[in-house]
Amino acid sequence: MAAAGMLARGKRQADVVDKLGVTAQTASRWHRTFVAEGKKGPAGAGRAGRLPKLSDEQLAQVEQDC
Repeated sequence: MAAAGMLARGKRQADVVDKLGVTAQTASRWHRTFVAEGKKGPAGAGRAGRLPKLSDEQLAQVEQDC
């Protein structure tokens, strides 16, 4: 959301990199999404990374057993 706001205010991709501490590749991807989908585009990226293998209940059981 911060990147989308910055881009909407006319900031450059380099400004996004500096301010948010992301790579130039990430800022470029966010910019493409912003241009294609508007301000809500980059916000809809969702969760990054692998989904958990354990459910919340399984994780609670592991924590309880330790």
